[in-house]
Amino acid sequence: MSTPSHASSLPRGAAAQSRRSTEPAHGSHGGGVHLWQRGVPVTTKLWTPASIALALVAAIGLAIAAYRMTGKLGVVSGMTDMYAWGVWKTFNVMTLTALGTSGLSVGMAAWVFGRKDFHIVMRTALVMSLVFYFAGLLALGIDVGRPWNFYHVFMPWTWNLHSSLLEVAVCMPAYAFVFLLAENLPMVGERFFYRGSPAMRARVDGWRKPFRRVYPFVVAGAYMLPAMHQSSLGALMLLAGPKVHPLWQTPALPLLYLMQAGICGFAFVIVTVMLSCLVWQRPLDMKVIGALADWMSRLILVWLGVRALDLVVRGELGRVLTFDRYSILFLIENALVLIPALVMRVERWRSTPQLVFKMAVATCVGGMAYRFIPTTVTYDPGWQFSYFPAVPELLVMLGFVALALLGFSFAVKLFAVLPAPYDDWLKSPEGQTYVRKNS
Repeated sequence: MSTPSHASSLPRGAAAQSRRSTEPAHGSHGGGVHLWQRGVPVTTKLWTPASIALALVAAIGLAIAAYRMTGKLGVVSGMTDMYAWGVWKTFNVMTLTALGTSGLSVGMAAWVFGRKDFHIVMRTALVMSLVFYFAGLLALGIDVGRPWNFYHVFMPWTWNLHSSLLEVAVCMPAYAFVFLLAENLPMVGERFFYRGSPAMRARVDGWRKPFRRVYPFVVAGAYMLPAMHQSSLGALMLLAGPKVHPLWQTPALPLLYLMQAGICGFAFVIVTVMLSCLVWQRPLDMKVIGALADWMSRLILVWLGVRALDLVVRGELGRVLTFDRYSILFLIENALVLIPALVMRVERWRSTPQLVFKMAVATCVGGMAYRFIPTTVTYDPGWQFSYFPAVPELLVMLGFVALALLGFSFAVKLFAVLPAPYDDWLKSPEGQTYVRKNS
């Protein structure tokens, strides 16, 4: 799902094209010239005070996780026999992987629905998916507690076909280790092509053609597997039965989980790209950002419609206005996505960077709340049982988040990930190499 502009060479008249790249774009499906034209590495130091801080948080979390594998679970967690899942699963796996579906969301819009202008943010979406899924898999291994038995997933004759987590255990690693890695290979090959020796460039060029032949199958798998396991995470909650409040417990959970993951994917791409442009001083292409916000708002309205219809069909709509703690949490959670959906229906507001960013952040928070509230805040195994994460448990949770952010920071500095105008690309080592070869 990488953008064709990343794989192609800079066309003739690059200087003139660079000047034109600052002109406004026209057309709703990628017509005209956009400000963003190529992925360009961030030319700053790999290690900065921020990345060092993230590395320290990640190291603390990983150290506690390693201790958890050798000692008793109760020392580092607030979980009990009756409350046997905690934030490692409900936040790191079920919640953060929703943000990691950006590759699926943007990819479907770009390839299936023909939004060619979304290709320019495809690499950002794919890197985000890669780092968050790998962090989620690490958290899943710590949560399960016996990662050395994971090899059973490669032995179908040992599978427990009655486990709702089987599909998650198979699909998540296959998606991360096979399809996401394959989708992120073009940016790695591009770095070796532009910065490597002539022999390396020849090898990369020879690898390109066979990779293109298998790429349609990579894309197909990259759509199928996350759709399967995101819906399976919703199906997992069905097993909890009455322990989950009726406002959230519904047979439609697999569909609602999948749709909400798509919403979070669009929102998180917007947040990440805009924050990255702010931190590393990249110009914003509000034509593309606004289009992403448009898709986000449309999907939110469809999701809210499905959820409301489900409440009506199940006869649970009256619980929405009881104004107990469940009702209030439900209303807040839905307001966090409804308001952005309505605001982003106005084209003029979709062109206002500050407003788009705030609405995307609210959507991310609302989407995360939809997954975290019923699995943790309102999950009720019985009046005599309660759960609150222990401090070491929270440090492990934050450690995996820091690890994902650190991985993204390294990726955008080493590879051509973040979108930029041609001017910025021409100043990069890749652009300068191209100019020297073609001058």
